[in-house]
Amino acid sequence: MDLKHPTPQEAIVARFNDFSLSMKLLLDNRHTLPALILLFSAVDAFASLMRPETEDDTNGSHFEKWVENYMIGPSRLTITSDDLWGARCGLLHTHSPSSKHSRLTKAREIAYYREHEPTADMRRTLEFTLKSVRMRGKLPVNVDVLYGAFADGVRRFLADIHRDPGLEKRALHHSSKLFGVLNYVANR
Repeated sequence: MDLKHPTPQEAIVARFNDFSLSMKLLLDNRHTLPALILLFSAVDAFASLMRPETEDDTNGSHFEKWVENYMIGPSRLTITSDDLWGARCGLLHTHSPSSKHSRLTKAREIAYYREHEPTADMRRTLEFTLKSVRMRGKLPVNVDVLYGAFADGVRRFLADIHRDPGLEKRALHHSSKLFGVLNYVANR
């Protein structure tokens, strides 16, 4: 048996496909909280590929830069990278919308919602609820739009890796450590 080891580029694409398929399965089965946890973990993973080769650790600035470059600018999201960093911290650390970032008013708390073929009555109720959420200073975010922005962002990121030799070098350097290419092959 001839085992072909994936290239680092193939490992990055495979990991994106794993994340994306897993999130889609969770969302399709209405497991929104685990899907969001996976989404924020995936953003962390892809953002860490942008850091300089000399940096062993990633941090919030890498997360925010990736979000700004790949999720917010080219999408329908009306949110800041600070808002998403605060949301990530709250969700991953305490399973709540509150985080140190939001308590220091550096980020707005997010109120997640989903729309699935709403009837007229459901639409009116949702609009009333969203208005109430906004009046309390929270930011309503449609989870499906957030997921779409993430998926589109990863595609743009992968395209940039192929176009930008410096980014490609950094991403490939970190991907072998981050994704464990040998472990990935063993699981095929």
